[in-house]
Amino acid sequence: MSTTTTKVLMSADNPAGWKLEELLAQIAQDLRAKNDRLEGDASPTSKAIRINNLGIIDCLALAGVRQSDTLRRLNLLGPDQGPGGTPRIGAGAVPAPVAPNPAAGVDPALAAAAPAIPSAPAAANPSTTSV
Repeated sequence: MSTTTTKVLMSADNPAGWKLEELLAQIAQDLRAKNDRLEGDASPTSKAIRINNLGIIDCLALAGVRQSDTLRRLNLLGPDQGPGGTPRIGAGAVPAPVAPNPAAGVDPALAAAAPAIPSAPAAANPSTTSV
């Protein structure tokens, strides 16, 4: 049994859709407004929901950081041509030059090997010492 889905994100198939970074910001704004409306309610359920909403807002912020990294990497390949333009990667993309972009300081071939979640610098944990 299949169900019909409504496309939300902007794409070639849905040019009027949301940009992911804008949708994340809108959802976070809506959750903050919901929390504001619950502010006067001291019940345990209200408190738990406000805490859950704050956790979701944190997750949305992390998703925003990831999306910013994605956009930065795509911009290294060329300008955004919009949902109807030529894609920069994937099906229908024009192969990008192999040479690094010295102005950006990042070799796109090496950028693919970067970790998905940035790790904290070693100096961030002062409790560890080397012998």
